[in-house]
Order: sequence, then structure tokens, then C-alpha cells
Amino acid sequence: MSLVDILIFFLVIWWPIFFILLPIGYEPITTENEKTKFVRSAPKKPKIFKKFIFATSISFFITVFMWFLDYYKLFSLKEVFL
Repeated sequence: MSLVDILIFFLVIWWPIFFILLPIGYEPITTENEKTKFVRSAPKKPKIFKKFIFATSISFFITVFMWFLDYYKLFSLKEVFL
């Protein structure tokens, strides 16, 4: 795998993992007495940075694992799709 292949694979894996992690820990705003500028379905604490770090680390390990498989010729996505 070239560096461009690795980068593209990482980004393609990162986005779905990030969107899978977004609803985890969701807690809606429930204060009805206070008028807020947010809708009630907005999360209290979105914890975006934490989810960003988790998505990056999971994607990194998957990318390293796939690179390892490709480097030692155990499995290659290029051979599967070409």
C-alpha cells in the first residue's frame, strides 16, 4: 500500500466510525422551564472531542492492521477488488 492508499483507507474508515460513535452517550436537553436557544433534541454534552479521539484511534488500529496484512501478503484489498 502506498502512502496515498493508506491515507484514503484511513479516511474512508474514519467517517463511518465517527458517525457510529456520535449517538453513544446521547442525553437530550430536558429543561423545559428555561428557554434555551437549542432544540430539545440537542445533546446536553456532545463530547465531540472525545468521540473524535476514539474514532481516530480505532481507525488508526484498523489501518495499521490492514497495512500489516498487505505488507506480508496475507490479504490485499487491491486483489479482492481488481
